Amino acid sequence: MATLNLNGRDVSLPDDPRTTLLDFLHQHLSLFGTKKGCDHGQCGACTVIADGKRINACLVFAFQLEGAEPTQEVI
Repeated sequence: MATLNLNGRDVSLPDDPRTTLLDFLHQHLSLFGTKKGCDHGQCGACTVIADGKRINACLVFAFQLEGAEPTQEVI
């Protein structure tokens, strides 16, 4: 099973490869600090830090971060 290390803890990634990181945080982990804004990556409300880089959680599929260490941030 694929995992990622989120905020210092290992979590299993969803089975559905179409799940965005934003939806994964909200629907699977009940983490609501990252907000859904425009849903097009333009407003930055969904920004998280992954391996020291800012990414838009609404534009990245959760499986793409397998092995990464994202930190949920509100910027």
